Amino acid sequence: MGLNKIIYYEFLLVIASVLIFRSLWMILDRISWMNHDFGILGSLIVGIIILTISLFRLNKIIDMKKEK
Repeated sequence: MGLNKIIYYEFLLVIASVLIFRSLWMILDRISWMNHDFGILGSLIVGIIILTISLFRLNKIIDMKKEK
C-alpha cells in the first residue's frame, strides 16, 4: 500500500476520533451528576485506570514482538 493511502486513512482515523470524542463529551454533559465534583473526579479516576491498563498491555505486546 502506498504511503499516500496510509496517510489518508490515518487522517480519517483522526477525524473519526474527534467526532466520537465530541459526541461522547456532549452525552456526558447531559448527565446531571457528571457536572458535579464527584462525577468529574470519578470519570478522571476511571480514565486513569483505563489508560494505565491499556499502556501496560500495549507495552507487553510490543515487548513480546521485540523478543521474536
